[in-house]
Amino acid sequence: MFGLGEILSLLCALLWAIAVICYRKAGEHSSVSAMNLFKIVLTFVLMIPTLYFTDGFVPPELSGEDWMILLISGFFGIMLADMFYLRALQLIGAGLTGITGSLYSPFVVFISFFYLSERLNGWQIMGMILVMLGVAIISLRKKSLAIAHPPVIGFVFAAMAVFCTALGIVIVKPITTELPFFWIIFIRTVGGLVSMLVFNALLNRSLNPLNAWHGHGRWWLLFGAFLGQYLSTMVWVAGYKYTDASVASILNETAAVFIFILGWLFLKEDMNTRKLTGALVSVAGVLLVLQMAG
Repeated sequence: MFGLGEILSLLCALLWAIAVICYRKAGEHSSVSAMNLFKIVLTFVLMIPTLYFTDGFVPPELSGEDWMILLISGFFGIMLADMFYLRALQLIGAGLTGITGSLYSPFVVFISFFYLSERLNGWQIMGMILVMLGVAIISLRKKSLAIAHPPVIGFVFAAMAVFCTALGIVIVKPITTELPFFWIIFIRTVGGLVSMLVFNALLNRSLNPLNAWHGHGRWWLLFGAFLGQYLSTMVWVAGYKYTDASVASILNETAAVFIFILGWLFLKEDMNTRKLTGALVSVAGVLLVLQMAG
């Protein structure tokens, strides 16, 4: 039976899918680093009033190690993950990048096994194999096309983005039970912003977040950043609050399906039997990985 939590989790997936389409459009006009800096700064600015009206400006009691973990989580889960994801969108499009996001659950399970000592069961192992098989089916190309425009690099960037997202979440899991959600989001955003500024400075790139604010792509970027970096995070948190985490995770994974369909409808990306088969195999794998039985 669908309740508020289930509806919010599905809404989160839809919001992220729409944001991905916006990022794909914006990527036609701006560089990855400029886009990433803009959306991280926008999220940071929007989080200040959000924090004031929710958890308040008094920071929670955290050890130095906790602060470091949250900041590192922002580095991996926001700065690196988004850089890789935006680059993947430019190389292989929204649909294929979105389906590669099905690797998220297997990556979480894999990292949790080593970092949190969580054990894998037979269903999870089978699910991971199905997810990877589905992504492999989607990424197949004829040799002549692969030489002209190799998709492999795009899939590598997409997979790295998903891995960094999973890593950023898993490493903060032990310290999130007692912390206010919005402070967790805010500190991670600070970690992503600081690391993005350092990255640009080391490469002698502009530190001005408005560099991506030009041409037709600026409105796509603004809309995508608001939906995908700010609003979907709020809805994601609410979804986890009002339903079981396993249920919310499964419903969040439907973003891959939404992205695949929206990419076909609005970006005119190719859809064929092979891609549909790969998508269905990946979704089946996700359900197995996240199934609630033992």
